[in-house]
This record gives sequence, C-alpha cells and structure tokens, in this order.
Amino acid sequence: MMNCRICAASLNRRFPLVLLHSFCLLLLGCNVAPKYFAPKSELPTEFKTQGPWRTARPSDAEARGDWWRLFGDARLAQLMQEAEAASPTLDVARHRVSEARALARADKAGLFPFATITNSVDRTRGSETMAAQFAGGRSRTSITNVLDFNYELDFWGRIRNQSQAGRARADAAEADLQNVRLLLHSELAMNYYALRVQDAQIALLRRNVTVRERTADLARKRFAQGDIAQIDVAQAETDLAETQAEAIGLERLRAELEHAVALLVGTVPSQLNLPASPISGSPPSLPRSVPSSLLERRPDIASAEREIAALNAEIGVAKAAYFPTITIGLRGGTQTSFYDLIDNSSSRIWGLGPAAVEWPLLRGGGVKANHQATQARYEQAAGTYRQTVLSAMRDAEDALSALDVLRRQSAAQNVTVTSATKALELAQKRYDSGLVAYYEVLDAQRTQLRAEREATRLKGELYLASVLLVKALGGGW
Repeated sequence: MMNCRICAASLNRRFPLVLLHSFCLLLLGCNVAPKYFAPKSELPTEFKTQGPWRTARPSDAEARGDWWRLFGDARLAQLMQEAEAASPTLDVARHRVSEARALARADKAGLFPFATITNSVDRTRGSETMAAQFAGGRSRTSITNVLDFNYELDFWGRIRNQSQAGRARADAAEADLQNVRLLLHSELAMNYYALRVQDAQIALLRRNVTVRERTADLARKRFAQGDIAQIDVAQAETDLAETQAEAIGLERLRAELEHAVALLVGTVPSQLNLPASPISGSPPSLPRSVPSSLLERRPDIASAEREIAALNAEIGVAKAAYFPTITIGLRGGTQTSFYDLIDNSSSRIWGLGPAAVEWPLLRGGGVKANHQATQARYEQAAGTYRQTVLSAMRDAEDALSALDVLRRQSAAQNVTVTSATKALELAQKRYDSGLVAYYEVLDAQRTQLRAEREATRLKGELYLASVLLVKALGGGW
C-alpha cells in the first residue's frame, strides 16, 4: 500500500512534464506551408557568342578569391584592399547581414519555451468589514518566487515557417553583401582603368605636343631663312596650341576619376594620390564557362532565390492563421509569509496552466486577405527571380560580345596606326623636299594622332569589358 502511494505521488509530480513532452511530439507531424522547390529557368546550353565553352558548376558561397589579380596590377590590388577595409557602402551591407542574422535568431526563439522568473514581496491588509473575509483587518506578508514556462504548441508550423523565413532572409542578406562587394570591386576597377586610359591619352598628347613644338620651331627658322611661307608657321603654331589645349582638357576628367576612386575606397580625394601610369599590356584571356554558372555564382540571383524561399515559408505562416493557436504554461516555485520558510518544502507551489486556445472566428476577411497578399508577394518574387536570371544572361552576352568585337576592332585599329604613321613619314619627306604644302603634313599628323588615340581608347574598352564580364559571371571565372 505504501509503494502504491509513493508511485502515485511520483506520477503526479511527473504528470505535467509527461504531458508537455507528449504535446511536443505531436508538433512534428503538421506543417501547412507548401513544399518548397528551388525555381528553375530554361537556359540555353551555350552563349550566343561563339567560343569553346565548357560546363562549370561553382557555387555562390564558393570563395571567388581576388579576381582582380588576373589583371596583374599591383596598384589596383592595393586599392581593392583599401576599399574592402574602409568602404562605407560595404560596411552598411555587413551590418545589414548582422541585423538579418539577429532577426532570424529572434524568429527561431519561438520554437522554445519562454521562461520567466518572478520574485515579489508584498504586504497587504484586509478589510474588517468584508463578508466571509478570513483574517479581516490583519496585515499579511507574501513572499513569492516563481519560475514560469510558456510554450506555444506549433501544430500548424507557424513558428517553424517563420524561423525558416528568417533564415532564408538572412541568407539573402548575405548574398546581397556579396553583390555589394562585387559591385564595389567592379566599379572601382572600371574607374581605375578609365583613369589609366586618361593617363595614356594625356601622355600621347604630350608626346605630340613635344613633336609639334619642334615642328613649330623648325618652321619659324625656315621662315626666317625664306624657305617657307608664313602660313606654314601659322598652321604649325595653331596645331601646337590645339594639341596643348586638348591635353589640358583631359586633366579635368582624370581628376574626376581619381576623386571617384577615392570615394570607392572610403577616403577623401586629398588623401589619395594616383601617379600617372598609362595603361599597358592586355586584359586577361576569356573564360570558358556556360550559363549554368550564373545561377550558382551571381549573388543577386542567389538573393532573389532565397527571397522566394522566405516567402514560401511565410505562406505557411499566413495559412496557419486559419487554425487555432494553442499555448500552455507550467509554473513552479515557493510562496510564504516568512523569510525563513522560503526553502521549506511546505512552501512549494506549482501549476499547469494557463492553457489558452485562440480561435480565429471573425476577422473580417483579414486572415484570407493576408494569405492572398503573401501568395501574391511570392509570385512577384518568382517573377523578379526570372527577370534577374534574364538580366544576368544579357550582361554576360553583352560583355562577351563586346570583348569579341573590341579585340577584332583593336587589331584593325593597330593596322590603322601603322599605316597613319607611315603616311606621316612620307608626307614629312615630301614637304621637306618642297613637293607639297605644309597642310598635307598637318593633315597626316592629325590623322596619325586620331588613330593612336582611338587605339588607346579601344585598349581601355577591352579592360572595361573584361571587368564587366567578371561582374556578369559573379566575380571571376
């Protein structure tokens, strides 16, 4: 008989925990969110621009490395490091990731019971004139120490789906950070190479200024000797002044590009000095890749896909609002009027509850409207994802087409430079022999200068197109 009483008492003490455990097991079986499938876009097997492409399967989470080192420019690599450390834009994006991760942890907290400790001391006096009042007119001290557990039974997966949405949005924020980093690095590289093109153009014009100064001096001497007419001197001096003015004009654009670089690396223009260094060499060779790499490497596509995943989970949250919300509580502690009896077993209290069931009966159509709005946001995100993929394909095709055309155009322009240089040499010899007027030399000089400037511009365009291809492919290849 004694053993039975002991077993019954033990069961009574454990009953709340057994009941809570049973409820928790029931939670695993129901989730009203639709099953999520990552979106797939119909992509061609190769780029439109012809090339020996091969299949590549990188991941957007894969470390891309310092893609700018492919260009072999130590100063550019140093600027990239400075931008990584000091760019305000990148710093803002990092804090957005921290915010999203914290919010995801907050959403996940609902999966666990909430525990609250309450410690209170109060002293009260009851009325002496109340009917059926025990100990009326007497003062009483109440010392309470209670630990409360409250837990929402997630029968319909509302909290789980909210947690999944938070995780997906945190992943999207991380992808957005990578996208900001890619945009920052690519914009910095483009401004840097645009500046180097200006350096090359300025250097080219200054060389021509030196040549034209010698030509003008020679024309003055020959005029003084009576060998040529004064108009030849005037033409030589006019050409010299035009070339000098053009060289000076390029310095303004160079200064603006240097200021843009300073902004991207997170410093003021007065603290950044980029000595003139004309562009030289050639950009890195073309990659060998296929469109499937875009889906896995480009961070903007990854962000769009994870936004779809988040909204899919939020559909489950919205659908769960059709069903009742069930919350249970468990409390235990001590309550007494005497400090020396706080830890006495007779002062212990416990309770199972409150247990609350909230039924969404009349909400004026709000639950259904919220569900429909969430579904509409999901469809919008799916459309945004498809548009992002198409834009990525266009970016890659544009960059590949530009590189293909620019390489052929640059080769043809180099032939033009060679021919223009030869024509200038012949015109100078004919003029020195007195066979032609000076305007023929002047025309040949201008043609040769235009050809060289165009060749320099095309070389810069090749570098810019290479950077755009890096950006289109999600950062390197």
